[in-house]
Amino acid sequence: MTRAQVADPAKRYRERGDGLVEFALILPVLMLVLMGILDLGRAVYAYNVVANSAREGARYGIALPNDTAGMINVARSSAVGLDPARITVTINHPTSDTIRVAVSYDFRLVTPLMAQALSGRSALLVSSQSTMYTGY
Repeated sequence: MTRAQVADPAKRYRERGDGLVEFALILPVLMLVLMGILDLGRAVYAYNVVANSAREGARYGIALPNDTAGMINVARSSAVGLDPARITVTINHPTSDTIRVAVSYDFRLVTPLMAQALSGRSALLVSSQSTMYTGY
């Protein structure tokens, strides 16, 4: 302690709760940022899984182009960590020698404040498609 602090002990007691008040003011902002990072990380993970499942479904399709049920099953089973009830798989043949597998997922946000930041939507549609050539 300095001599000035020893000389005025009342000043030391007045500053005692400043840190707690500042923490209470910063805590909501800090929690909002952390929850936003959490939602963003989950969304990136969901997009990567959806893109991978579309690719795996198309890979199965180049070996067996007429087995659409198999392509759908492979795409759904490779979507690890996502709710299978919210996955939609669409198969089409843009040309006679290509297969396109499109996978979409209804991603739900955890943070209500993030949902309000996105115009009140609590769910986002995450989608990807993969087109592969079947002819050799």
